[in-house]
Amino acid sequence: MSRRLVVVLFLDLVGWTRLAERVDPEPLQRLLDEYYEICSAAVEEHGGVVEKFIGDAVMAVFGADTSQEDDAPRALRTAMRIRAEVRDLRTPATDAAPVEVHCGIAAGEALVTRSARAGIRVVGDVVNLAARLQSLAVAGEIIVNETVAHLARPHYAMVPMPPVVLKGKAEPVPVLLVTGEAVDGGAGEDSLMVDRGAERHRLRRVYHRVARERRAELVTVLGPPGIGKTRLVREAVDDLVAAGARPVAVFGSCQSYGTAGNYGALVEMLDALTRRAPSCAELLRADERIAGVLAALRDASLPRRAGAVPGPGVEEVSWATRELLTAAAGDPLVVVWDNLAWAGQSLLRLIGELMDGLRDLPLLMVCVSRPELAGRDASQEADVIEVGALVPADSARLAFSLAGRGSGDEVEMHGLDLAEQVDRVALYSAGNPLYIRLMMDWLRNGRTVDEVPPSITAMVGAMIDRLPAPARRLLGAASVIGPSFTVEQLALLGEPAPEAAVAELAGRRLFRATEEEGGYRFVQQPVHEVAYGRLEKEQRVSWHRRLAEHGFSPGFHLEAATRLLGGLRPDDAELPELARQAAGALLGEGTVALRQRDVPTAIGLLGRALVLARGGPDRCRSVAAVRLSDALMLSGDTPGALEVVEEGPWRATSPPALVRVQRHLLAARLGKVTAADVEGLRAALEGLDGLDGEEPDRSARCRFEQLLMLIHLDRGRFGAAEEAACAALDHARGVGDAYEEDRLLVALCEIRQWSPSPMAQKLAGCAELLERFAADRFLALPALAARARCLALTGDRSGARSALTEAESVVVQLRLTLGRVLVDQVAALAASLDGEHAEAERRFGRAADALEQAGYVPVALTMRVQAARECARRDRADEAARRIAELLARREEMDVRGRILCLSAAVLGAAAQGRAEPMRAEVLRLLRNLDDPCLRGEVCFDLARAHRCLGEGAEARTMAGLAADSYAAVGAVKPLEAVRAWI
Repeated sequence: MSRRLVVVLFLDLVGWTRLAERVDPEPLQRLLDEYYEICSAAVEEHGGVVEKFIGDAVMAVFGADTSQEDDAPRALRTAMRIRAEVRDLRTPATDAAPVEVHCGIAAGEALVTRSARAGIRVVGDVVNLAARLQSLAVAGEIIVNETVAHLARPHYAMVPMPPVVLKGKAEPVPVLLVTGEAVDGGAGEDSLMVDRGAERHRLRRVYHRVARERRAELVTVLGPPGIGKTRLVREAVDDLVAAGARPVAVFGSCQSYGTAGNYGALVEMLDALTRRAPSCAELLRADERIAGVLAALRDASLPRRAGAVPGPGVEEVSWATRELLTAAAGDPLVVVWDNLAWAGQSLLRLIGELMDGLRDLPLLMVCVSRPELAGRDASQEADVIEVGALVPADSARLAFSLAGRGSGDEVEMHGLDLAEQVDRVALYSAGNPLYIRLMMDWLRNGRTVDEVPPSITAMVGAMIDRLPAPARRLLGAASVIGPSFTVEQLALLGEPAPEAAVAELAGRRLFRATEEEGGYRFVQQPVHEVAYGRLEKEQRVSWHRRLAEHGFSPGFHLEAATRLLGGLRPDDAELPELARQAAGALLGEGTVALRQRDVPTAIGLLGRALVLARGGPDRCRSVAAVRLSDALMLSGDTPGALEVVEEGPWRATSPPALVRVQRHLLAARLGKVTAADVEGLRAALEGLDGLDGEEPDRSARCRFEQLLMLIHLDRGRFGAAEEAACAALDHARGVGDAYEEDRLLVALCEIRQWSPSPMAQKLAGCAELLERFAADRFLALPALAARARCLALTGDRSGARSALTEAESVVVQLRLTLGRVLVDQVAALAASLDGEHAEAERRFGRAADALEQAGYVPVALTMRVQAARECARRDRADEAARRIAELLARREEMDVRGRILCLSAAVLGAAAQGRAEPMRAEVLRLLRNLDDPCLRGEVCFDLARAHRCLGEGAEARTMAGLAADSYAAVGAVKPLEAVRAWI
């Protein structure tokens, strides 16, 4: 059995039923015999096979056994010959009217089988379509579908007919009427490069501008597959070298397969860069972190076994790439991204970031893609070079060069002179250099021009059929693995001696070796697609499953196997389990992407996991929905995050507990959850825990504790928030959920800065996070900032400064805008504790500006309050009082911290002027519910100084004692010393 593109011809005699009523069966049978002989001879002569005779109807198939490039024209020539010869027959009726036929021809995919008893059999919708087109035709007409028209239009003239509604077809089918033969017209990396002089000149001109001005520029080269885009860029680089320029040119090519395409292109480019630029190699030797990022990327770019753990995050990748490009930029750089139509959003975003961040380097970034890239991120603000089809004269020139005239490898003439063959190849190629090269290769292997169709799919199919059977099987096995594959993977699929077989196909220019040991890649994407499409779906399912079982890109392969099996046997008993496995694998890969903050990739993988999980157990479906919701929130798509877990998608069943908790968690983030909502959810979870003796849903419990954590934080109850975070962390660890554990450890580290936990416990938590996230400095940043804050409060000035220096380095290298805010807050606190109040005011003010610009108004106002307080400590009481008064008017917009600090500053400022501020009562009320010891100490110390200014000595000592107790409770030595010195 094989799946292939076939051309099916149906024809029968006009008026046969009426004739059979009027004529004796014996002469009628003689007429049928003559008719059958005409049909059989015509079909056989044109390379087709008569699949069956059905009364007066004939079904013939072209391309069923061996594809030919011109199967559609052959079918049409056959139909026209039969039509002409049958007209010479005479019926045995008295009026002796000429015999007429009507014909339908359709091309499409079908399953072809052969057996000794039944011969060739063709199964597929294309058979039904051809029969229905035949029934539409009147006497003498030939009606075809669009695919036949596409394949045969250079040879035959056709006119469109109104689309027809056919039984079983959801949409009207476009059809065409064949009106006669058309008048024939005319027309590798090592082949001649023709016509591209203008495009090459534009690229060289941009390069020289980049080299002269030492400013980065972006060029996008667009064109359809096979048009020669990559070749054009390589030739332009060669032109520069030949002219004496010294560009460091590196290439990275995207794959159309899996989640590693971004990494594959990036690794290919960076590896080439380190080979070409000694300064990059030196940087790798000197900087272990950059070398580690590149090594992790290299691992992630390979379709390795399951169980992969997250490598560096997108910020770390961006930083390492910038560092390597900067190191190599002594000479002008040319970075070429090839096949960007297959790039994920993450790579396009990285290219944009590189262009934004490296504007002052002599860097020419070239993006090579199909036209689909136009309008996407990487092509914005770029100089666009569109590569069009070759004109006929240049197509012919290329074909002549490929004919190998005088090289000892000439194309065979087959009775035609070379000029005529080249003219026809130029015509069929439509100016596509790839098509021309493939056509001339086929001619060199003994084919004739008539066997070459204008369709690349048909050409590749014919080329595959000319291969020996083992080579065809190997080609199919490689296609299942993907555009890139290894000899190891081929052996896993049962291919004998794959090294020799792959080398033979590489010699035919179907494969090329990659830098990976034992690695190869399809030279042309159409070869990969056609080889895959020709495999039986049962074989594809088997091979996809085998690759997944051995850990090679299990998400992709299990998903493909599920889709194929669902199309083959929707009721197969194995299908639900296969879909469950596919959903689980995609969920795992999506979670890894989410942990690395590769949000676009995570959204794609988790969305596909959710689709597959919809018919399976609630557990996988609910986890996929929640993580997709998280990813959408990170992308800024709040409506999308809500839609995933709202009632609609879960209408058929009661939503799982985890999904219901996620709804409330999102509502809490938007400030739309009530105490009644929370208690109702708590009761529902407790009710489920006791249902039929089932174990508690720890994932739902984990998210519920996170909900409580958010609510406590909103109300300034940091101790309660810490307890909720710890409870959530226990649940996450109980189910082995590393994704939730990462999130909660970071949250816990941040919460503990304000909670009643002792400084020793806070520092231990920071140390745990710094060890866990040693390879991901984005996640390590909060721990660095928290560590610096704790050390500053304990009086370890040098330790705090060291932690801050490291944190600032991370912020600068990874370009973290909000990370800068975090570092500024801690640096301001450290400066204030050391008496550097001008620096503290500057840092608080800068943090406020950034937060306000990002839309975080409540926290921004808190930073402005802190800046005003530092202004007061600089003996600028009047200015500080004015700023505090302005901020008081906005205290309802503030969080709890900002509100109480603003009020206590107002109380102290009034006392310094000899006035008792009535807002002191509101400060005391807020103080009762405050469990941040350091904040409590700071506010109590404000009140103590206010009492002293007003001559209230006893009250001053009481409040100072409360401040000292608060600081002592957590080990905040530095502010404690200041309070004791004041007392």
